[in-house]
Amino acid sequence: IFYSFTRKLGTSIRQLQDFAMRADRNEPIHTDITKAFPKNELGEISQHIVQIYHRLHRTKEALYIEREKLITHLQISREGLGVFTKQKEEILANNLFKQYINFLSDKNLSSTEEIFSIPEFAPISDFILKNKEKTVPNGERRMSFNLNKDGRIFDIECIIFQDDSFEISINDVTQEEEQARLKKQLTQNIAHELKTPVSSIQGYLETIVSNPTLPREKMDAFLARSYAQSNRLTHLLRDISLLTRMEEAPSMGEKETVNLYQMMQNILNEVSLELEEKQIKAFNQLPEDIHLQGNASLLYSIFRNLTDNAISY
Repeated sequence: IFYSFTRKLGTSIRQLQDFAMRADRNEPIHTDITKAFPKNELGEISQHIVQIYHRLHRTKEALYIEREKLITHLQISREGLGVFTKQKEEILANNLFKQYINFLSDKNLSSTEEIFSIPEFAPISDFILKNKEKTVPNGERRMSFNLNKDGRIFDIECIIFQDDSFEISINDVTQEEEQARLKKQLTQNIAHELKTPVSSIQGYLETIVSNPTLPREKMDAFLARSYAQSNRLTHLLRDISLLTRMEEAPSMGEKETVNLYQMMQNILNEVSLELEEKQIKAFNQLPEDIHLQGNASLLYSIFRNLTDNAISY
């Protein structure tokens, strides 16, 4: 009996040892290996160990697949992404991140870790150091700033994780910033653009109301100009609506044949009151047959603004 027990024990130990060596070499281990263990307590324990190993192996494979998905996502991402250990060693960095840091450093870096020696990235290094020293207000784990380099604007963000590893993301926001600037400029110009036709209409109507004996011919002329300015106001509002949709504007702007002489003549008629008040004489010396293709409303804005500025200053 003792001999039989010893033999089974030795078999269980050899089988378990063989399993351990296969697992250590990461060799494939079939599930039917559990059938080779003797039917004793050590065999049962060995079977449980093999089952646990297979569960861990499946989990490891699932994690590997998810890791590959994440790496693929980072590589095709539209932002530069770099992940580092708390010792500032690279864990992962996509190609766009490497392109951006080479551009920001004005040279080809031999490794991504060199970004921490670039003066432009000093805010990130300071932020990481303060987090280590626990001197960041409110325990903030995220910071961002804008960096302007050779006419391009980058939004740079750093996020520190619980284990003190961190991620740096770099976004080229040059186009977004330029559009924001242009739209801001547009809104500033809207008030000025609207002021011109409104002031003209108000001026003509005020003249008519305050002068009951105004000759009918002149009154009709002022009413006609007020009507023209109300049409101008309508077109201006349409153009403002068009310009606020800047991305679509190139394909939306309608062009037509514009008689520049006639347009300028209309403008001089519209500002006749201002010219009289300033005692200015204006002459339209453009050729009468000068024509061009363009957006009549926007061209009007150009020459009306030039005329108003000339009268005012």
